[in-house]
Amino acid sequence: MKKLLCLALAMLLCLALAAGAAAEGNWKIAVLTGTVTQGEEEFRAAERAVATYGAEHIVTATYPDNFMSEMETTVSQIVSFASDPDVKAIVMCQAVPGAKAGFDKVREMGRDDILLIAGTPQEDPAVISAAADIVMYADEVAQGDTIMEKCAEWGIDVFIHYSFPRHMAMELIVGRHELLQANADALGIELVDVTAPDPTAEAGLSASQQFILEDVPQQMEKYAGKKVAFFTTNCGMQPSLQAAILDQPNAYYPQPCCPSPYHAFPATLGLELEIGGDDEDALRQIAAKLAEHDAVGRYSTWPSPVAMTIIEIGVEYAKGYIDGEITERNDGEKLAAMLNEKVDGAKVANYTNAEGTTFDNYYTVLLAPVDFNDYLE
Repeated sequence: MKKLLCLALAMLLCLALAAGAAAEGNWKIAVLTGTVTQGEEEFRAAERAVATYGAEHIVTATYPDNFMSEMETTVSQIVSFASDPDVKAIVMCQAVPGAKAGFDKVREMGRDDILLIAGTPQEDPAVISAAADIVMYADEVAQGDTIMEKCAEWGIDVFIHYSFPRHMAMELIVGRHELLQANADALGIELVDVTAPDPTAEAGLSASQQFILEDVPQQMEKYAGKKVAFFTTNCGMQPSLQAAILDQPNAYYPQPCCPSPYHAFPATLGLELEIGGDDEDALRQIAAKLAEHDAVGRYSTWPSPVAMTIIEIGVEYAKGYIDGEITERNDGEKLAAMLNEKVDGAKVANYTNAEGTTFDNYYTVLLAPVDFNDYLE
């Protein structure tokens, strides 16, 4: 009897030690982002995750700027993460083309234990939802309403939409464009599609930026006397677009493609902002700079950086899953609660496509645009 009791106590001790090792062990979460050139917010969010949890628990890497022609490099990086047995989750944002192939490779390696989280995906919802455990994205389609509501508030006459074929083949960007067009027609706003150079093409991002700098003045001359709003679907073009509009009194900027106080505004306005720091202070500083150009009422964005939040929540969710506090790979209620706690006023929903199919692991986030007049001191 004593031997059995001793054996039972020994087993309990072993289990306790094993649980402690799991909680304090060498678990890792891998974070894959773009470079500072293509997505500084995501890059800085990865840095913040390292600062929060330590380099022993957060490993980071970047995919190539020219990710369309170097997709194999992206896949290889994901596979490299999964080759480390201590990596228990991969958070990728933006989930550029190659994410699905990389995630599939992870599963083929037998790493069913790895939680896969895709943020801001560039592959169609049905494709990335089948490969990832959780997908998160700013609600691009609903922006077709919020952008045009802001344009109506401003009394816009013409809406210039800059994009290129690669982006206009993406389901959510197409959905947003269709809603922009429908709302523009209803409001009597002329929507004009302008094809810009793809920054992942051979000429690179500089050619795309130069195109914007040259085209905006031409559009303002073409529509002289009218209020013209400009929007581009590409992150790298935002600084050029913001700069080109700044001193054009009839030019308006409803939001960046990835709406945030930090998306291009610091570079455009010469501000030293802590990316992902005090959002309200950042908005006040932006408003003050815009006022110097008589542009406070011609710019808008979202009050919080959703792309950064996606990485932060992705890492927190993954840590909770690793610790056993979250028991399901896709706990929608838990994820929505975490997003709402981080982003005040966030509307979180599952994405439903045009055919009526709802993806229960694909979450969209929507915020209301800001009025920079509210942040003038």
